[in-house]
Amino acid sequence: MGAILVYSIIVGVTLIPIYLIVRLLMSGLTCWRFNRGLILFGYLIALAMPFVIGWIHSIDFSDGAVLDIEVGLPSVMAVVADGEVDAVSPVKWWCAGVIALYFTGLLFFLLRELFIWNRMHSVISRSSHVTMPDGNVLCIHFDESIAPFSWYRYIVMSQKDYDEGGSTVIMHESMHIKAKHWLDLLLAEAVALLVWYNPAGWLMRNELQAVHEYEADNGVVTGGANVRDYQLLLIQKAVGSRFPSIANSLDHSNLSKRIKMMLRKKSSPVQRWRAIAAVPALALTAVVFFNPGVAEALESLSTAKVTNYVAIMQEEPAAAAVAEPEQSPIALPSQSGEGDDGVYRSAETMPQYEGGEAALMKFIASNLKWIPGGKNGRLIVQFVVKKDGTVGDVKVLRSLSPEQDAEAERVVRMLKFTPGMVDGKPVDVWYTLPVSFRSKADAKPASPKKAPAAGESISGDDAYTAVETMPRY
Repeated sequence: MGAILVYSIIVGVTLIPIYLIVRLLMSGLTCWRFNRGLILFGYLIALAMPFVIGWIHSIDFSDGAVLDIEVGLPSVMAVVADGEVDAVSPVKWWCAGVIALYFTGLLFFLLRELFIWNRMHSVISRSSHVTMPDGNVLCIHFDESIAPFSWYRYIVMSQKDYDEGGSTVIMHESMHIKAKHWLDLLLAEAVALLVWYNPAGWLMRNELQAVHEYEADNGVVTGGANVRDYQLLLIQKAVGSRFPSIANSLDHSNLSKRIKMMLRKKSSPVQRWRAIAAVPALALTAVVFFNPGVAEALESLSTAKVTNYVAIMQEEPAAAAVAEPEQSPIALPSQSGEGDDGVYRSAETMPQYEGGEAALMKFIASNLKWIPGGKNGRLIVQFVVKKDGTVGDVKVLRSLSPEQDAEAERVVRMLKFTPGMVDGKPVDVWYTLPVSFRSKADAKPASPKKAPAAGESISGDDAYTAVETMPRY
């Protein structure tokens, strides 16, 4: 779910500069076919941008890849002043809320779309059908409140509209069908639904519909129709309900602007070069997504699942919230004991890996394999250290990719611990382990550090990530 929302965000942000270029620099020109192509190309660029960004992020410019394994504190509890446990962090709830809100809105607009389709189908099906010489189907109905429109090969109008200006209306709507404008509207509507929360999606669709009307108007005028009579017909039909999203309606777009466009001189081909402004605008948009902070936030959101947070809340009130500092893995005692599943959240003596944390890190680094096509990032696995020290149930709390999740689980199942103890007896204990995949291009070479002299202060860059004897609370 989170991945769909992130895809939607990238598409929506990419649409913003494209719409601004079309609206501010190109909408006043009479090169309507060029503008139509520009808008359609903009849609394709926006839809492809998430894949382009992901592809660039995945490029490895080195002649090999290594894994940088980062592990952190498992099952750390956040205890508030009154002794209650905050089981789920505000960030997780924020991510879950955003995802739930997005899909709620998407469902609403999908239902609205289905209603419009059903209404249009109803109008067409109850009309009288006449097949014209060009293969289009003329549909005549008796509902005068619906303005003439066209969809696919159907031209739909009321009997009154047919009597008052049928030939001109048919000519106008035939232009839409001949140019296959309905295909454009399918693409535009799909993108608008995907980014329903972003005004750029709806405004871009409206701009495309306006270009369609300019093209059809120009076809009618150049086809021999009287300009004045045609303009009067548009004014007369500028009332009535219409299908604003999926059909070309005769009274679509700003009427006064359409009339002005019919009288405007043809724009010079040189003015089309204004569209080149979209190149730096799109480049700037891509730079935003390459910002490490933005990329990390989108990655966190893309791996989020609303069902995960619901499942967490269905656990014991003292369920553990995972923390991710950069130290070695230490099973920190929590305030919870044995769970309903018979597995302890903490124990008097927590499970220990033979050789300590440094040995655990070395074992994972030497056994974990890089997944071709994998991505940099951190996943978190939680597993049960059983009474005999072997690894039992394994689950992924935060996913990176199905393949990398499976690889991490494979290595985790190879681990062997000294089991946790309660009252001198071995018990099953939950153990949480964050693991990061990092390509060789991003890995920092390790360098030996000289131990500081007594009383000497050190910076964060000089701090050890693991030592022979780790600090203990």
